[in-house]
Amino acid sequence: MPVLSPGALAWALALVFSPVAYLPAVSVIAPESSASASSSCQIVDAEVTWGFKESFRSYISGAIAQGEWLVGGDVGYETPNFLFSDGVGEIAPDASTGQVTFVGTMEFVGHGGILDTTLTNPTLVFLSPREATLVVDVNGDTMEELRVRADRVQFASVTWKSGDSRLDTDTGRWSVSQARVVLTQEGSAAFGTYLAGEELDPLSFELQANPGCVVGPSWSVWWISAGVTGLVVAGIAVVVILSRGNRWPGPKRP
Repeated sequence: MPVLSPGALAWALALVFSPVAYLPAVSVIAPESSASASSSCQIVDAEVTWGFKESFRSYISGAIAQGEWLVGGDVGYETPNFLFSDGVGEIAPDASTGQVTFVGTMEFVGHGGILDTTLTNPTLVFLSPREATLVVDVNGDTMEELRVRADRVQFASVTWKSGDSRLDTDTGRWSVSQARVVLTQEGSAAFGTYLAGEELDPLSFELQANPGCVVGPSWSVWWISAGVTGLVVAGIAVVVILSRGNRWPGPKRP
């Protein structure tokens, strides 16, 4: 039986354990799940926990502003967070798009009514499995004594890491903890007080979609399939190398 040179053997073994290098030559189609046939999944319930901004709440309730905040509809308050409940909407099976809306209000009042701004019907609009925009209607008077009435304001960007996200594909329950919230240019113009880029309090949410509908990012399924296929291709290549023996065209034998 032909014997491979040490160099050729090392190259063959490297091929087996480095399938990633050969993935571009492999055409892989991720297996289609039962959920992929649906363009969207219904969100039947949702909750959001958000403090807005701790320092702002302290200012409103302090000796200078001598104000308060009021809530209505499906928005409540339990120190130190505002609680949005009974949200409904829809989301793509891979969580790349969609939105969930809450019917309710958050009103901040201070300085004897000079400041009186209401945020209505907060909505999370999903842009990717790790990013969303918080959209609200803004109505009232800012601290700069400007009258504002604006609908569908893209108020803040909401981002999170994969480790902050938990998805149960069987039950359809998706939760994200401590997402980063940053005030946008639109949010700053409508609310006043803070410039764009101001860090607001972290936000957490939990969504309940139809069981088995949300499958998460599709790239994870593709990567598993591609990795397995790459290993198979690499194994076939090694068999061919061994069968050729002395006809190996690779590195010269010593």
